Amino acid sequence: MAKILVLGAGMVAGPLVRYLLDAGARLTVTSLEAADAERLVGGHAHGEALRFDLADDAGLSNLVSAHDLVVSLVPYAFHPTVAGHCLRHGKHLVTASYVAPAMQALDGAAKAAGLTFLNELGLDPGIDHMSAMRVIDAIAREGGRLRVFRSYCGGLPAPEANDNPLGYKFSWAPRGVLMACRNSARYRREGREVTVPSNRLFRDMHLLHVPGAGDFEAYPNRDSLVYLEAYGLPADIDTLFRGTLRNVGWCDTLHGFGRLGLLDDQPREGGATRAEYLRSLLGAAPGAGVREAATAKLGLAAGCLPPANLEWLGLADETPLPAGPRAPLDVLGDAMLEKLSYRPGERDMVVMFHEFLSDTAAGARMRTTSSLVACGQPGGDSAMARTVSLPAAVAARQILEGAISVRGVLRPVGPEIYGPVLRELETLGITCQETRQDC
Repeated sequence: MAKILVLGAGMVAGPLVRYLLDAGARLTVTSLEAADAERLVGGHAHGEALRFDLADDAGLSNLVSAHDLVVSLVPYAFHPTVAGHCLRHGKHLVTASYVAPAMQALDGAAKAAGLTFLNELGLDPGIDHMSAMRVIDAIAREGGRLRVFRSYCGGLPAPEANDNPLGYKFSWAPRGVLMACRNSARYRREGREVTVPSNRLFRDMHLLHVPGAGDFEAYPNRDSLVYLEAYGLPADIDTLFRGTLRNVGWCDTLHGFGRLGLLDDQPREGGATRAEYLRSLLGAAPGAGVREAATAKLGLAAGCLPPANLEWLGLADETPLPAGPRAPLDVLGDAMLEKLSYRPGERDMVVMFHEFLSDTAAGARMRTTSSLVACGQPGGDSAMARTVSLPAAVAARQILEGAISVRGVLRPVGPEIYGPVLRELETLGITCQETRQDC
């Protein structure tokens, strides 16, 4: 039996653990909290739950050496360290995170050692890459030329669970969601490069209708132009845009929160309660109304959305805060997690949508779409957990069984990777629907 080390037992790890155990692997699942790992292993005869701290470098080296492959579901900053141990001990690696420069620097060494370090095997990044490249490669095989590529993805509450004024609930770590709200962005639109500073991210928003899912706000996701090279796109492509989807109202609220300083990740003193902390952050007098102070600072009329949502989240009440300095982003994240968590039986929804406009070999214009709309299972796995962790699980199995044999630091953008992974995901109920029409 293959021996696989799974680092991390967070909100999305469950489907991966069960898939690999069902496939006959021996798993060691680690977490800072032993109970989290034990919950995932569930007493399976071939699973071991282990409390482990990644700060224990010698212990990490020993763990890696004792397994055939490592799946790293811990924060991305740890991946280069994990990869270094995999390189030292000759072990394959799979992650669901973006390829950082420190990871990319290991490409040559991984190839020389005959190792696969396969990254970006989740939903976004992951399924988005694979479904997009399947269409892009098909266009090229048919002699077409891609002119426009727009790609969108979002994790949201299912329609019946969308019952709060922010239109959002957390299916992964709040801090990660809020840190992504601080990103700048870059893309190409009609032949012109557009750069979006972080403080304008939520002002560069447009509405998108996704068939079978509804209407959403879409805003740019990081640097779209890196996909010119990653996807092998034509250098003169007219439009290249990757965006994030949220329900209507999110962008206005988060733009306002950013202007109020609530996305700042630097710890600061501020008071013993949320209201005191917000007054300090806003420069308001002791005892002043937090909603009123936020409204005044934003220069808005009474009743506008960001201050109203701030109050709805409980940031204007006297809930005690832990002693010591706290980052505004963490105060916001804690309040959001309390009010924006899924209740038992509620479902989440994953929405992914690609649009391609291409010139065919015959000189016509073709519109192709690829979409994935998936909802979680009531009382079971979330759609986010399935779509993030199952691609990594499938890839890990296929590396060990030889179905994926390319080596180096990789993304799933080649047919030798996306072909077998997408086929297996379809057997698990994760299917990207494609349409084509002349336009």
